[in-house]
Amino acid sequence: MKTSKLSNLLTKIEESSGAFSIQALARELDLTPERVESMLEYWIRKGKIESSTNLTECGSCSAKGDCPFVLEMPRTYELVTDQDHLPEPPLHCTHQQVNLK
Repeated sequence: MKTSKLSNLLTKIEESSGAFSIQALARELDLTPERVESMLEYWIRKGKIESSTNLTECGSCSAKGDCPFVLEMPRTYELVTDQDHLPEPPLHCTHQQVNLK
């Protein structure tokens, strides 16, 4: 049975042992980096992958987002595991109440 490139991408990410390069994935799957990014966005929407963009902070001024010394770091992706989406514990007590008469 032939698998889709979309499925192959997710499999490659699942098999990776940490960080991965969009360029390396593109080469392995014979795709453009732009196509790999588009496919990653699909898996993000499906909840299989999470993405974040980290900003470095200047620390020497209060301009925050307008500081020319703040750099946008490369976007990172990571596989979502079942532990990432564990159900929240109930907010109410689940113990049986005892009638004291």
